[in-house]
Amino acid sequence: MSLKVLKTTITGIILSVSCLVNVANAGLIGVFGSNSNSNIVSFLNANGHTATNFGGSIGAGQLNGLDAVISLRADGNSDLLNFVLGGGLYITEWRAAEWALDVANMLDADGVGIQSIGSNTLITQSALALSMGLGNGLSNPYSDGARTEFDWTINNVGNGVDILATRPGDIPVIIGGQVGAGYAFINSLDWADSFPASSSTSGTWLLNALNADVRNVSQVPEPSTLAIFALGVMGLASRRFKKKS
Repeated sequence: MSLKVLKTTITGIILSVSCLVNVANAGLIGVFGSNSNSNIVSFLNANGHTATNFGGSIGAGQLNGLDAVISLRADGNSDLLNFVLGGGLYITEWRAAEWALDVANMLDADGVGIQSIGSNTLITQSALALSMGLGNGLSNPYSDGARTEFDWTINNVGNGVDILATRPGDIPVIIGGQVGAGYAFINSLDWADSFPASSSTSGTWLLNALNADVRNVSQVPEPSTLAIFALGVMGLASRRFKKKS
């Protein structure tokens, strides 16, 4: 194989993987529970995703082929837990945090119960959250009227859990972490209340979460990583051809 052919082949591989990452970011999303389901699905579909409203519950058949699941104040089941363990992305709203933390034990933390924290409560994202892209297009701190008015209080956050956002008093309201091969964003805020089908602060956060860096860590190599590898291979090949000539 000539050096020119080798370079062309490697370039093709890089472009192919880049396309795969973009497809994964677009994602097939399942939404279930009971809070603004239709508006959330319409919003996601208008912003480059393919989302389906599964009503009040979700099962193995519906989970097949999905990239992400959003639970709107609804309990999951063993099928959903297996979906996340197998590499899926999971996002909660309000009391769905209770099932994820205290029943499914996805992350080392406890969901305590409902608390009114006041409309337009300021939510401060951590440096880690910002590095993941969760703050794109948002002020820090941010607020969103009735969608930052209640939370399902989280406490006893253990080691290995990412604290992604807090409310005044440094109280966690959004945490995250690896769950098997997948990742869970446990958002304890009532971010889906009266969710508009158009833009909103909570809608921006949701899009950021669906496109966060964690989504493809265990699925597809980052294009930059592959590019570095490819350049190394090309360099070694070039040296070999020069020696032969």
